[in-house]
Amino acid sequence: MNKKILLLSVFVSLFFPLFSYASIYGVLHGKVVDSEGKGVIGATVLVRGTTRGVNVRDKNGEFTITNIVAGEYEIEFRAVGKRSVIKKVRLSADETTDVSAVLEDEAVMKETVVITAERQLVSKDAIGKQTTFVGDEITSTSREGINSIVSLSAGVRDAGDGFNIRGARTSETQIRVDGMDITNRFTGDMGLGGTRFYPMVSAYAVEEVQVLTGGFSAEYGESQGGVVNNVLKTGRTDRYEGFFRYRTDVPGLWGRQANGLNIIRQDTKLVPVLGGEGAKLQGPGLNSFDVGIGGPLPLPIFKNSTFYLSAKSETDKYRNSGYEIYDPAGNNLGQLDNQRSWIKNISLRLRFQATNDIGLILGTEYGIASHELGGWGWLYADDQGIIDGKPNGVSESFAKQYVGNQYNYKFLARINHTLTSSSFYDFTISYNVNTDQIGRRNNFDDPSFFSGFDIMKPQDEYVLNGTTLVKGTMQDGRIVGDKILDQFTSWTSLQYTKDGYLLGDIPVINPLTGYFEGNAYTGTNNPYGVQGIFASHGNQGGLQFRDQFYWQVDGNYTNSFKTGSEFSHLFKTGFQLQLFELDRHYNLMPWDGNPFFDLFTDKYGGNIYADNKDIYDKTSKPFKPTQFAFYAQDKISYKGIIFTPGLRLDLFAPNSQYRLPSQTFTSIRSDTGFADASIKYQISPRINIAYPITDKSVLSLSYGLYFKTPSYQYLYDNFAVDVLRGNNLIGNPNMESQRTNEYQVSFNQQIGDNMSMGVTTYYKDMYNQLGLTYVPSIPTPYYQYSVAEFGNSRGVEVEFRKNPSNDHIALVLNYTLSYVNGTAPDPSSNYMVSYDPYSDRLAFPLAPFPQPWDIRHYLKGYLTFVWGDNEGPSIFKIQPLENAQINFTGTYRSGYPYTKTDRNGTPIGETNAERQPSYWNIDSRISKELYLRDIFGKGAGNSSIEIFIDIYNILNIRSVTRVFSATGDPIDNGVTLERQIGDFSGVTWYKDASYGNTATFKSDQYDIYGNRFYNANADIDQNGTVTQAEKYEAYMRYAKDAMSSLGNYKAPRTIYIGFMFKF
Repeated sequence: MNKKILLLSVFVSLFFPLFSYASIYGVLHGKVVDSEGKGVIGATVLVRGTTRGVNVRDKNGEFTITNIVAGEYEIEFRAVGKRSVIKKVRLSADETTDVSAVLEDEAVMKETVVITAERQLVSKDAIGKQTTFVGDEITSTSREGINSIVSLSAGVRDAGDGFNIRGARTSETQIRVDGMDITNRFTGDMGLGGTRFYPMVSAYAVEEVQVLTGGFSAEYGESQGGVVNNVLKTGRTDRYEGFFRYRTDVPGLWGRQANGLNIIRQDTKLVPVLGGEGAKLQGPGLNSFDVGIGGPLPLPIFKNSTFYLSAKSETDKYRNSGYEIYDPAGNNLGQLDNQRSWIKNISLRLRFQATNDIGLILGTEYGIASHELGGWGWLYADDQGIIDGKPNGVSESFAKQYVGNQYNYKFLARINHTLTSSSFYDFTISYNVNTDQIGRRNNFDDPSFFSGFDIMKPQDEYVLNGTTLVKGTMQDGRIVGDKILDQFTSWTSLQYTKDGYLLGDIPVINPLTGYFEGNAYTGTNNPYGVQGIFASHGNQGGLQFRDQFYWQVDGNYTNSFKTGSEFSHLFKTGFQLQLFELDRHYNLMPWDGNPFFDLFTDKYGGNIYADNKDIYDKTSKPFKPTQFAFYAQDKISYKGIIFTPGLRLDLFAPNSQYRLPSQTFTSIRSDTGFADASIKYQISPRINIAYPITDKSVLSLSYGLYFKTPSYQYLYDNFAVDVLRGNNLIGNPNMESQRTNEYQVSFNQQIGDNMSMGVTTYYKDMYNQLGLTYVPSIPTPYYQYSVAEFGNSRGVEVEFRKNPSNDHIALVLNYTLSYVNGTAPDPSSNYMVSYDPYSDRLAFPLAPFPQPWDIRHYLKGYLTFVWGDNEGPSIFKIQPLENAQINFTGTYRSGYPYTKTDRNGTPIGETNAERQPSYWNIDSRISKELYLRDIFGKGAGNSSIEIFIDIYNILNIRSVTRVFSATGDPIDNGVTLERQIGDFSGVTWYKDASYGNTATFKSDQYDIYGNRFYNANADIDQNGTVTQAEKYEAYMRYAKDAMSSLGNYKAPRTIYIGFMFKF
């Protein structure tokens, strides 16, 4: 029955030209009149650089042109016997831009009039709350990259893995490129690299960035927080354009900590004290390149075809660079060699214009981010691998460091057909891939531009026979091993210790890798001589492969028309069909014969841990959910009042079974206890009313019901569990959608020609938020994901904007007052909640409390001074600021909430009742553009070279940004300095063994590999022994270095420079 409903929905959608992805098209509306104000019937309106245009037929001279890709254009108005007028305007996606022209007689006007129209500051027909960044706004601020620009919007917070928009979780926000979702549908966020290292298209290939934070229309679904839509450049028919850009850090100009750190003893307590010169902050070794080119395709057929190709490559030699702090061996802890990153993206759009009305758009985007995930904890595992008895020249710290790949690529084909000047449709087919991989290197090569790391794939084909690895047996057509991944297998043999004094079971090197395998072991082979902190051998962790593939089919129809003389309509309707394939292979303990794993894939041999064919067949396949959406809306204008009702239908087919309620846990191997998960559907009404109070002010009211399917990991992860483990959180494919009700009122006023201000209030009720349900099954209870949480968000946003004019000043300011409360910050935050002693039940939160992103006050803005040709102050007839920009970008925010705890991390106060410190910051970008025509003449055209410098924290503020929950102190966490001598082993470690003293070669003198625990770095008095007191002293030396980074203080001033060639 469910399949029939889904097929019927698809069948219906295919017979209607519909639309569901975020639009990239704007609408141009206006009038063409003569000097007496009469309509010029027969006048032509052309959008230069495109095939779009219209002949005016309305007696009042009114016209409408749809299907114009967002961007800056010259609009040409011309008519027989009239002097032409050209107006330069910007069109934004999903907005109507009004541009009119007065055509004078040729006898009166002899030359074509060129006018730069002011950017429309207050949109009278915008639906909901939208912030748009265009042109120089994207590239002239010191915020590098699109995601950094987005965070300047009111109500938006960059959380690292995504954006909190008006109190929503990061997984409830969508990021789109040309209307297509690029977020990881598995996890709901930006994937492995987060917002900073996501392989995003170059910001210089983006025409505009739209940030929708509330009240958005029915065409937007699967989002409760907001939508970020990036509209890419597609190339113009009338000229070529391009750029080449390079940017790097200048660490020699970077600042220092305000003070260094000392640890002193006050009575019986160690206390951190600031004093002396602070450590210098070091750069990441950044090298960033951007390149792009676009324009007409010189084809003998398909005239007016265009292309735009862009690429981006960024490398960070020290991704997590920090302060210049050295360990006792001279290693620079602020620039570790195992933290490199490579971020690449290449994007191409081809538009083939079959006729003036029919275009075929082909597009592809290929993004890769690769990261070394090493850290201080593995720095000293420096033994080389041994292959066939010979060293391989690769230290274990390098071979064992975990690396990650994030692949994002898509291919699309779109037909765009203009039916009339006021109607068009699109039909698109796309294939999308989003993959995250984490594991060990399979070889030691660095990534190339078109590939990431070669990561070791899961394999279990060998078993241990005594002390030898041998091939497993064939069962049901596959090799069955021992559930331990071959490359992680560890075993021991009877051997003498390295000094030859003690015989025992000592690990053997795995011949497949050349290293000691198994779990990580922390010995004393480090510059401090401490035990339990730094790895000697073993493995950093497990592995995970997440693969998301989906086909998407969508279409659209847009029509602008009138009914009678008073009513005008902009009607849109659309559908979207997505067919997913989701694969996962996860193993947290690949060296264990009883691994903590989760798997639903036929890749890498399927379920290599299955102990019978039934389990193998049930779990060795991906999940294949299906999503379908349909919407319709009409933007109705009547005497200036704009009324936009919309309705959206969403369907989700999990295409999976789910566990029925039971007193005992139902294993995936069971043939009973499961039922088919039902198709979920939601109907979402949206309404927006815009009432223009004057020609420059508008009052808007909106209401919307928004749904979002839980991220797929919460539906499918750990669903196929055979045997419960202690930390299993079980997926639930039968969950309903999350729901948000939002109300919004806004007022916007344009002040003069260049300024505007606006006030927006909003209130959101968030129901069915993702959380956990405790299942008291026998004998082992467990937690299962469910839509059981709730919350609310409310706030006021005040914004001011000033465009540059004769005073050369552009200013944007926004202030947000917000309150965000809920019962769970994230889906798993209520895992292992404590018992209520009165009811003897788990104490799940019953009332909302402030969420971690409940930042009460947030002020953001940027101030830009702009000078063009022959502008700026003159000094000895030289204008040093000609074609220059100076930008200042600033933020202030109050502290976010936290819960006071004891030194063990146990809450001792009300949840999130305390507040972290507030702080503020100002950054700057200074740029100077040099036009080559001033050097080589007019033949150089508009080609130019821009030189720029970015200064972050220009005032060098180094204040406290965070305190520890146990102490309220930014340095002392209440744990590190509280350790006592008695916390360390009382066994004395001896440098050398002696048959004359049996204590010198007892088992407590050796680590599990047969190495002596004694380390001269911990032998403070250098007498050949390490006592309990010396172990304590060695630990304190480590503690000082670990605390010296002062990570809870704001980083000092940093500087980057670069240049850009444009043509």
